[in-house]
Amino acid sequence: MKNVKGFSKIVGVTLLIVLVALAVLTYWHPGARTTLNGNHPNAVNRRKVVRVVALGDSLTQGVGDQQKKGGYTERLQTMIHRRDHVKVDMHNYGKSGDRSDQIEARLVKSKAMQQQVKRSQAIVMTVGGNDLLQTLTKNATINQQSQLNTQLDSAKMAYQKKLRELLDTVRHYNPRAPIFLYSIYNPVYVYFANIDQLTDAVDGWNAATKQTAGQYKALYWIDINRALSVGQFKSATQQAQLKRQSQDVNDGKISTKTFQATILASDASDELNHYLSPADHFHPNAKGYRLMTRYAFNEMQDHQQWLLK
Repeated sequence: MKNVKGFSKIVGVTLLIVLVALAVLTYWHPGARTTLNGNHPNAVNRRKVVRVVALGDSLTQGVGDQQKKGGYTERLQTMIHRRDHVKVDMHNYGKSGDRSDQIEARLVKSKAMQQQVKRSQAIVMTVGGNDLLQTLTKNATINQQSQLNTQLDSAKMAYQKKLRELLDTVRHYNPRAPIFLYSIYNPVYVYFANIDQLTDAVDGWNAATKQTAGQYKALYWIDINRALSVGQFKSATQQAQLKRQSQDVNDGKISTKTFQATILASDASDELNHYLSPADHFHPNAKGYRLMTRYAFNEMQDHQQWLLK
């Protein structure tokens, strides 16, 4: 892993400096609601075994989980088993660093993945973060916000095409199982809460993902963006204080110096966001993955067709 201290050129657009620096450190991990009528399925209507497939990047792989429980996947398996009283056959196909097209390429190539997707009753996915990161890295020399916005708009259109291809491929192998798709989040928000460009970039990418996802039936959105981005700083008062503190540290600007001083210079046990890993200041820790698990489980409870025979 390259030393970020070598990233000495200060990019004019603050958004690029932070996210490209994060790319050097580690990989970025990212429809209408229709509930069933009636109460929770009774034991007669439930499956005895539910097969769940998890597709995606490092967030599905479970990078950052210091408890080594497979990130959200093993926790979701346990939660469904305990709450819904069914056996859960979970298959984790997450791979760190994968973009949307790379996730699809693995699925097209792997007969084992195809077979498990075909047999699954539910599919959970993380996607999009590495696509955004690739775009920012390619445009690291742009120092005009308007030019960057143009490149981001173009990249979002290309990403949406790749995402449609991925979702089409998943639906080719399994046209019925509900898909539960995670948003991405801003891993450095608590350090740069006063920098709107960072929040806007992540929000815009999530909006593009959600717009594409809305074209598919039985595809449900799991929005972890705010919860993981703000961490424990949830109230309006905490948010205001966080922005003041960030302003005092970075004066509304991001440079290699301020980036290292606020994040990279901290030791391995120090991370301001209690939901992220202190090892890389990027991926969720065990607490963060427990949050992801709860969000996925709650969404799955709202759309329980996967649980029925």
